[in-house]
Amino acid sequence: PVFANHLTQDQMFAALEDSLRYGAYTISLSPEYTKETTPEIIRDLAEHFARQNVLFTFHLRYSSAAQELEGVQEAIDCAVKGNPVHLLHITSTGAAFHPEEAKRMIDAAVQSGMQISYDFYPYTAWASSIHRARFQGDWQERYQVDFSKVRILGEGELTPRRFEELKNDSKDSMVIVESIPQSTVDYFATNTTCPIGTDSEANYTTTHPRGAGSFTKFITDYVDTGKVEFGQAIHRFSTLAAKQFSPYIPELAKRGEIKVGYAADLVLWDREKIKSNANFFNPHQPSSGVVAVFVNGAPVVLGGKPVERVAPGKHLKGSWAK
Repeated sequence: PVFANHLTQDQMFAALEDSLRYGAYTISLSPEYTKETTPEIIRDLAEHFARQNVLFTFHLRYSSAAQELEGVQEAIDCAVKGNPVHLLHITSTGAAFHPEEAKRMIDAAVQSGMQISYDFYPYTAWASSIHRARFQGDWQERYQVDFSKVRILGEGELTPRRFEELKNDSKDSMVIVESIPQSTVDYFATNTTCPIGTDSEANYTTTHPRGAGSFTKFITDYVDTGKVEFGQAIHRFSTLAAKQFSPYIPELAKRGEIKVGYAADLVLWDREKIKSNANFFNPHQPSSGVVAVFVNGAPVVLGGKPVERVAPGKHLKGSWAK
């Protein structure tokens, strides 16, 4: 949708169709990050791609207590047109302050025949570039935070003046905002069976521990405390996600389960040692208890140590790809 700044509507549709034929599997919409993604553009996209098996993924439009359910409704309206919809990290945008109401809206839509799914990560903080639209206007009021809940890696205690200096600097900064109520995270952990996501990789650009620690933190917080069964957690990490996305990424149909003929994407854990070590001061720290990892049958971790110079992963193309 950012193409709308310099392309006609037909050109935008053509560019997205070309991307889907090349291998993309979703049209990802982040209206809270890019204000150019207007409700009108989303409506036009939903109508154009309706009933063509194109997944729409939403970072919902609002994160405020006053308007977040409007963002949920916008995504449901997209599904009404005949598009499958997935809501990204719903605890961060869409259901932070009204988790039960958001779930009721989605459940009702699904019961009426719409295809809507969602995920979340087990943290009370989210992360974003300081130059994004999320930090325009009275963002602290929207997210109900003061600077004690805002941090930037490498910075000390932030002040309004220092934040504005960083915001006006051409160099980017990733901002961590702790605005998600713990009760909301707990609700989606224990009152739903939705997949657990990471929303990022564990690489040098990431300043949020979710990329390195989401799955093991979920085990520590919910399995080890008896709130979620271990088998259900593993299902939510792997099999469920593969099944939900396989209609749009055909090769996922033979992933997410241990079966003859399936891709050997395997993680061997020491159940007694599973622990998330990543935090907001050291977000890339690997989890404890990971003994071995295989991707497409090739070892990438052995004896708890990464195997050097191996890259067995591959891009899995969407259903439009030729």
